[in-house]
Amino acid sequence: MTEQEPTYEEYRQATKFARFRYKYGLFVMILCWLALLFIIYYMVSNGEAIASHPLIYGADKFNVTCACSNAEGATVYINGTSMWTSKDWFGEDINLSQFNITLEE
Repeated sequence: MTEQEPTYEEYRQATKFARFRYKYGLFVMILCWLALLFIIYYMVSNGEAIASHPLIYGADKFNVTCACSNAEGATVYINGTSMWTSKDWFGEDINLSQFNITLEE
């Protein structure tokens, strides 16, 4: 089986979407492949930032240690390698919006 180009009558009877697809389909497909290649390049070149925790990555990038404390007296420390706390949380989620943040260089 071979594909045949549509005749002018078939082209005129097609829907607007089919006509658009016929005219610009290759161009749109090339743009999609370029976008996919850019996403792959971005993920490979920034893999460390994508894979790490945002707070740890930021502390490592700016070479700071963050000491975050809340009203209950708990403190969360964040540096370029890890994040730890002065209080045992027993598996509870830590809500960092309740902490006062101070940076130490």
